[in-house]
Amino acid sequence: MNAQLIKKIADQLKSVAEGVLPLGKESEFLGFKMHDGVAYSLTSEAAITFNDVVSKLLCQKQFSKKFSSIYIEKKLKTIFAELLSNPECDIEKKISDLGEELSNFNHSNIVFLKIEGIVLSACLIIGRVRFVPGDEYLIQNINDKSSAIIKTSKNDEESKKILQEFIEKQSRDELQGGCVGVVEVNAEPERAFEYAKEEVRRAIDLLRFSTKATYPLSEDIRIGLKGDHPKNQRQGFIASESGFNTRGDSVGSVRPFEINENTIRRMDEIGIFLVSDALSKTQTNSLEEAIIRAIHWFSVALTQNDSSNAFLFLIVALESLFKAEMGNSIGGTVAESVAFIMADNLEGRKQLISIVRNYYGKRSGVAHGGNKSISDLELLTLTNIVSTAIMIIIKKLNKFSSQKELMGWIEEMKLK
Repeated sequence: MNAQLIKKIADQLKSVAEGVLPLGKESEFLGFKMHDGVAYSLTSEAAITFNDVVSKLLCQKQFSKKFSSIYIEKKLKTIFAELLSNPECDIEKKISDLGEELSNFNHSNIVFLKIEGIVLSACLIIGRVRFVPGDEYLIQNINDKSSAIIKTSKNDEESKKILQEFIEKQSRDELQGGCVGVVEVNAEPERAFEYAKEEVRRAIDLLRFSTKATYPLSEDIRIGLKGDHPKNQRQGFIASESGFNTRGDSVGSVRPFEINENTIRRMDEIGIFLVSDALSKTQTNSLEEAIIRAIHWFSVALTQNDSSNAFLFLIVALESLFKAEMGNSIGGTVAESVAFIMADNLEGRKQLISIVRNYYGKRSGVAHGGNKSISDLELLTLTNIVSTAIMIIIKKLNKFSSQKELMGWIEEMKLK
């Protein structure tokens, strides 16, 4: 951290210290805190300033990737407690030392997360995530790692045994027999957990996209981190003066996404591993970013139970792919771009432009509270258009290195 930032943070912490209230009736409802042997309460203004200091540290690029707000807050609270105990302490030196400690942090954590909706017959890597089976080898690996750490703890042997048995049961109950996403990250545990969930969800976006190239469009395959996008059964009860009925339906397909050698081959054909490579990069180009965004919104659309919401997100996916020049209609640009990359004759292009423009009009009606009726056929047609457009543009990654180049190529196509 530079000297200017260190001084700014020090001044803010001193300001927070001035907002400390004496313990008593006046402060009992204002966020009593006790840590590092110091008890205090803060005014609302002082609490906001303290939170701003936490945010300033997290805004540092090298810190946001490794630390959660909880971790940073805990470190700052230790410094703050010392400031309260000794107002004459060198607060800038302590903040500088904290900055150096955070900058030199280097501790790898491996996170294991349960994925629902996948039957895994072959392991694969998407972006920074390894998808592996929750077999006995994995469970034993987790337990060996936990055992090695527990043995070094200061607990008595009985406590160590109870803790180890608890972890073994939890890991087995959570992961055994399912699909597990494994992410290795240089971050403290809380941030590692947050980061792993982010990366797994990004990888799942690509898997959801792949389901539409593997199964019929109408098949509602449900994939997600445990609890994110579950398949379930629901029942309704219908009562009147003359009768009583029950009706039920299924949320999601009974079919999981089976990842095997054939699936992986199909994923390769549609360019999933080209996008996977982009997810692994520290710096992506604008076309890669556009494709990743489009696949994300396509994935979000697939998680929607309401057809109108799914329709909106599919339109957003198309907008992510095609960037209109300033002053040009977004709807027109999207419609024409879709037409020129998907059809190679005049009649086909006219038909696609008409369909997409019509859907864009429906999108406005849905978004602004007008026409909210989206038929299953319209949703399936739009799903097909968006998935096909994405697949075509993925194949252009070797030809274009920016979204601007792609749009320039489409404009040239219009002149032919």
